[in-house]
Amino acid sequence: MSHTPLSDADYQRLASTLNRFLPQHGMNLERLDGFFAALLSGPEQIKPTECLPLIIGDAFDDDSAFPSDKALEQFAKLLMGHWLDISAALREDGAFQPWLEPDAAGEIRGNDWAEGFSEGMQLLNEDWGLLFDDPEQAPLLEPILTLAFERNPDPEVQVPALTPTQREQCLAALSESVHGIHRFFSAIRRRLEEEEQELERRQRN
Repeated sequence: MSHTPLSDADYQRLASTLNRFLPQHGMNLERLDGFFAALLSGPEQIKPTECLPLIIGDAFDDDSAFPSDKALEQFAKLLMGHWLDISAALREDGAFQPWLEPDAAGEIRGNDWAEGFSEGMQLLNEDWGLLFDDPEQAPLLEPILTLAFERNPDPEVQVPALTPTQREQCLAALSESVHGIHRFFSAIRRRLEEEEQELERRQRN
């Protein structure tokens, strides 16, 4: 299926709409990008429309969240467009770059992105265990989880505040980590598909 990437204007509209729902515990664009990256690179690709309650928070149950059905359709189209942009980038090794925005002080911290990725992981938590249990590939998660846990309120999970150098290293590693995770789970899915096809072939013969 051909896909036309979202334009800068499209992304401005998507970010603006998402920001309207921040008071209702919705995601900003950076967090959404991490969330989608986890869903697309992980064990099973869950469609964006299935995750609307997580994306727009309490606004999902608010009938006045969108002024019209057309406005909701346009928002869903922008979500799917961003989803397809990430999907296309992941298929091209090295092309994916996380959407990171500066905070009020002008600093790119990456916490929102990593927390969104972590939230995406939680939807299929048991399946992500395959990566955690792989000693060679598990380190791919380290820069993501370090940023995700920096602001965690649980003192048993929270990591110490990062130094500027540590943050820079984590941010620089995000693209490679996501591509590595995508390759890891893609290989597993291909192997399972091949095993299913072989089983079907044997059953026919």
